[in-house]
Amino acid sequence: MNIGYILGAIATVPYEVSQWLEPLLMILMAVIGICGVVLILMQKGTNDNIGTIGGSETDTYAGKNKSRSRESVLKKLTAVCFVLMMILAVVFFLIKR
Repeated sequence: MNIGYILGAIATVPYEVSQWLEPLLMILMAVIGICGVVLILMQKGTNDNIGTIGGSETDTYAGKNKSRSRESVLKKLTAVCFVLMMILAVVFFLIKR
């Protein structure tokens, strides 16, 4: 897949299409940004260094199933949300050019 070809195709969007695509992308970026902030606020703070004082957390049931925990799902959703926002921002500024 040639990335230069894709970026060139995005940059040559007709004027009529960019008139309705720019506000749509701005609204999508705002909504995704708000969702990202909410996802960050839903995560609880961690103090990984404090866990070593009282013993490792990996001996518990929650430590063994860390990949399926609520915190793990929230972290993955946050990463997906902000990667999607970065992609939309790049597409928006290529169209705006």
